[in-house]
Amino acid sequence: MTTSLPHQWGSNLQRAQTHQPDWDGYVVTKVKHVRAAVLSGIDTFNAEGFTIPLASGFIELSGMRAGTFRTFLKIGFAESDDVMLPSFELVDNAAIGTLILPSHAFASTLQLANSPTAHFRIGGDGRRNAMATDVALLNFALTETGEAPEGIEIGFASGR
Repeated sequence: MTTSLPHQWGSNLQRAQTHQPDWDGYVVTKVKHVRAAVLSGIDTFNAEGFTIPLASGFIELSGMRAGTFRTFLKIGFAESDDVMLPSFELVDNAAIGTLILPSHAFASTLQLANSPTAHFRIGGDGRRNAMATDVALLNFALTETGEAPEGIEIGFASGR
């Protein structure tokens, strides 16, 4: 006599995870390698499709793999007011985020990038691409959206 079981064996098992990162939700990774160039500020610099007008510097951060993707954050430095917005794209097997910062931030950014605790965040539309020496800053403090409190302009609000 054959009796049917109420549930087939294995019917409650989850499907295999893909272990692919959530690029829309941003991915944080540790900096493994830093490449940097100091430039004249006179010419346009192009690094594999990332164009910086009147470039005074360039830093490329390579991070840990995220799923099958190699991770990169390319940071350009320029005096020009005509700069591109941050971006993010998946190209072949690489996840590439970009930022353009003012020229005077080059030295401090390079120093932070070479810190043994440096991490960067890439993903989404790129507007929250960032670098920090503390993972908690990338996972929590910089993720808020919305309007700044009244009386606060672009920058950090005082905690006092």
